[in-house]
Amino acid sequence: MTSDITQRPFSRRDSLAALLLAFSAAAPSAVRADTYPAKPVKLIIPYPPGGGTDITGRAMAARLSDVLGQTVVIENKPGATGMIGAASVAKAPADGYTVLFGAASEMAINASLFKTMSYDPRTDFEPVTLVATFPLVFVAPATSKASLQELIEAARAKPDTVSYGSIGSGSPQHLAAELLSSMAKARFLHIPYKGSGPLVQDAVGGHIDMAVSSVPPAVPLVRSGKLRALAVTSSVRSEALPDVPTMAELGFPGYEFNTWVGVAVPKGTSQEIVDKLRIGLVGALAAAEVQSALRDQGAVPVGSTADQFRQFVLDEVAKSDRIVSQAGIQPE
Repeated sequence: MTSDITQRPFSRRDSLAALLLAFSAAAPSAVRADTYPAKPVKLIIPYPPGGGTDITGRAMAARLSDVLGQTVVIENKPGATGMIGAASVAKAPADGYTVLFGAASEMAINASLFKTMSYDPRTDFEPVTLVATFPLVFVAPATSKASLQELIEAARAKPDTVSYGSIGSGSPQHLAAELLSSMAKARFLHIPYKGSGPLVQDAVGGHIDMAVSSVPPAVPLVRSGKLRALAVTSSVRSEALPDVPTMAELGFPGYEFNTWVGVAVPKGTSQEIVDKLRIGLVGALAAAEVQSALRDQGAVPVGSTADQFRQFVLDEVAKSDRIVSQAGIQPE
C-alpha cells in the first residue's frame, strides 16, 4: 500500500498549481513577527556535494532563505548510505535550526535493511514536507533488441541468467528491480556497482543485460542512442522520457517505485516551527529555479502536509520491509 500522495497520478501542472495555491494561502503567516528564525538555519544533506539530493537541496535553500529572512547554510554529512547525516539531525536540539534534507534510503529503506540504527526514521523526526518524487528507469544496451517483456520471459525460463545492475545492494534501484522480480515471478541476476557512472557505462558496453538508473545519467545516453529505455518506475510517464512506458502499461498494474526527498526536523520541534518551515519550502518549490532543478532530474514536486509526509514515510518503510524480506536483501 502506498499513501494517497502516490496513489493518484500527480502531473507537474497539477502539483505546481497546488503549490502556488498553498503558498498564497499560507504566505501571510510567513511574515508575522515572531522569534523564529533568529539565526541561520543549517540544512543537513546526508550526501556529498554534486549529487541529485545536493543539487535539489541547494536550490531549495536559496529560496528558503528569502522566505525565512535568515541564511540557510548547507552542511553535507555523507556516509553510511545517508545515516550519518540523518542521525546528526535526530540528535540535534529540537529548535528548528538543524533541518534534514533527506532521501528514501536514510528515511525509509535503511530501517528495513539494518537490525540496529542510531535513529528510527518513523519516530525520531517531525516530518515537515515531502519535497519531490523521482522516477527510476530500466535501460538496456542499444545493441540489445530485447524488450522488457522478453527479458522477463528469459529470466523465468532460466533464473539468474538475465543480469541487471544497480548502484548497490539495498539501493532504491535494487529494490525497484526486486519489486519487478516479485510481481513478474522472474529471477534476475543482480550486479551491484559503486555509483551511477560505472553502472550506465557497463550498460552502454553491453556487459549487463539491463540497468536500473536514476533519470539524469540515463537521459543523454538514451537520447544519443547509446541506451534504450525500457520502462519508468513511476505510476505516470516521466516528462524527461515521455515516450517510455510505465510498468503498469507493460502489464504490471500497481507497480510503482520512486525515490524521493523530504524535509524533517528533530522530534519535539514545535508545530509553529514545523509550519513555518513548510510554508517556506512550499514557496521555494514554486520558484522557477527550483522547478528547473527538479525538471533536470525528471522529478515531480509535491509539497505535502506534515501529516501526509508522516504517513508516506510509514508506507515507504512498510513497502521496503516487504521487498527486502521477499528478496532476502542484505546491506553491503
